[in-house]
Amino acid sequence: MQTTRIIAAVANVWRQPENIAIDTLALTNTGLQPWLAQLTDADTVTLEQDNRIVTQALFNDVFLVERFVNGWAYGYVLDQTDARHPQGYPGWVWAAQLSTVPLPVLTGPTVTIRRGFTPLLRLDGRTLLTLSLGTELPVISSKDHRYYTVQTPLGTGKIAKRATQFTFKTANLTRGAILVRLGEEFLDLRYLWGGVSAYGFDCSGFVYSLHRSLGIRLPRDAQDQIEQGGAIDLADAQPGDLCFFAHDHGHGAVHHVALYAGDGWLLHAPTPGKHVTYLQLASTYLRDELVVVKRNW
Repeated sequence: MQTTRIIAAVANVWRQPENIAIDTLALTNTGLQPWLAQLTDADTVTLEQDNRIVTQALFNDVFLVERFVNGWAYGYVLDQTDARHPQGYPGWVWAAQLSTVPLPVLTGPTVTIRRGFTPLLRLDGRTLLTLSLGTELPVISSKDHRYYTVQTPLGTGKIAKRATQFTFKTANLTRGAILVRLGEEFLDLRYLWGGVSAYGFDCSGFVYSLHRSLGIRLPRDAQDQIEQGGAIDLADAQPGDLCFFAHDHGHGAVHHVALYAGDGWLLHAPTPGKHVTYLQLASTYLRDELVVVKRNW
């Protein structure tokens, strides 16, 4: 295995190493907005039907490479746990989105981006990339009252300290309520199969990313997430708890996870072609598919 790091703002992790014309703009390092802008809702449905994207990796995430093939790298996203693969979440990454340069080992603090997007700046103030929610970087210095100096696979940079803070006050909120309040900032964001970034989420990617922003590590997929945390009776559920749903009236395979938002409401990324939204549990077919409520916060 070769240890590499993601140098794209967000890298899609693909099921197959295929160069499809519609996905060309997703292979750049500067962000996914130009790619997403050309996709219709029908295209996003096809992403799921063909299972083209399995997950995403964020800037500076470790990707363990098993082999390189024709400009692609097959390997594992180290920090996204998957019960079937102890090395991490498997898939293909465009090799130009990886850095093989070893980084100095830093044992100090790290910071996490807690805004949808924020610029990563060069030391001279020019923008290098726009980073997504959940991106984690080691801190070299925090002496500047406005910026952290951070280590990145593209060299030393800086990010605004406010970008590592929530946009809302947290003093009187539980960590579960913080999850919901953070999730609300992505209301109406279009669902993206495999998404774990502020460009778009799938259902499990949504809750994975929100928890990651609070420093809580969940597995990547709902069928693994359900194995983590403490079970809660629905009557005792609090904002930030996770509701899991399965086929066959709750007796089949887990197919969905949603954030409990309080008073019987869910906050979730529903299906391709839809957007992050609220849903009243009692008024939907999901009420008959609820398996368990879990708390991780």
